[in-house]
Amino acid sequence: MLINLSSIGQQVKMLRTQASVTQADLAKRAGVSRATINTLENGGLREIGVNRLFTIVEAAKRLSPAPTTPAATLPDGKARILNLSFPYDWSNPGLDDDILIHNVIERGLFEDIVRITAHYGLARIQSIAAPFAANNPMAAASLHRMLGNISKALQHV
Repeated sequence: MLINLSSIGQQVKMLRTQASVTQADLAKRAGVSRATINTLENGGLREIGVNRLFTIVEAAKRLSPAPTTPAATLPDGKARILNLSFPYDWSNPGLDDDILIHNVIERGLFEDIVRITAHYGLARIQSIAAPFAANNPMAAASLHRMLGNISKALQHV
């Protein structure tokens, strides 16, 4: 599973600049160096640990208040509020949360699974992922590895 570090870096930069926070301030909040933030934002970072990346993204997301607009009023629904990389619910903004979670798990994009886990909680994601993994043995190992990495990252936050 590949993570698009350039895209994540752009999102981190957008969140940081919207909140009028310096790279040094974000680095301090995330517990990393300013150089790490700078390199991530400018697309130069080639490798980073999942725990460190998760910590940076979460610190950047905490810079701005959570959106208060109901998902059903947005043209592309929850995927936009959760800033998902793939428009899972573009045709149905009123999509049930469990169906959205299942669709994200089925697609298997790590960064989106991280985002829904941050929003809905690990236990809920695991409860929906378990039957999916049982019915899709080819995807089960990758899914378990992703959820295990997310669980480890959450223990360090």
